[in-house]
Amino acid sequence: MHLKPFLRCLLFLTPAICLSNSLKAAEEASPEAVSAPVLEYVFEAHVLIDSTVEVGTTARGKQRYIPIRGGHFEGAGMKGEVLPGGADWQTERYDGVTELDALYSIRCDDGTVIIVHNQGIIADGGRYLRTTPVFSAPEGKYTWLNSKQFVGTVSGSNEPNTVIIRFYMVR
Repeated sequence: MHLKPFLRCLLFLTPAICLSNSLKAAEEASPEAVSAPVLEYVFEAHVLIDSTVEVGTTARGKQRYIPIRGGHFEGAGMKGEVLPGGADWQTERYDGVTELDALYSIRCDDGTVIIVHNQGIIADGGRYLRTTPVFSAPEGKYTWLNSKQFVGTVSGSNEPNTVIIRFYMVR
């Protein structure tokens, strides 16, 4: 039988054995075979936001959300608009760190709609603000967004009621 090892693993072995085999292969790889992560700029979004809605204090901390009104984005091989209707849900924890959980959509100039789920934290009085976006793109030109890891930064803008989000692919 000439099945690829991974397929053979899925068909005949338990998932635990498959995972064990994958981890063993990673351990046996030479240090030179695994490169250090490198960030590659992908695009920048200028996101229009509405007034913060305070939810109140909960068991997890002070909660609020910021509605997303729209905006625009542009980068390497893609540009378009940020669609209205999303929001950034935030929890200000008791240790002073704020958790971010934003869900919104972007529409590329060719009409493709991509869902963005962007989670992150704000720490050190706002000096540290990093996110880990996950994209859900339909099959086609932007499918590659579904199979890569990304990090992001969020900063203020000179434009009123706007934040700038920069997205970087981890290579």
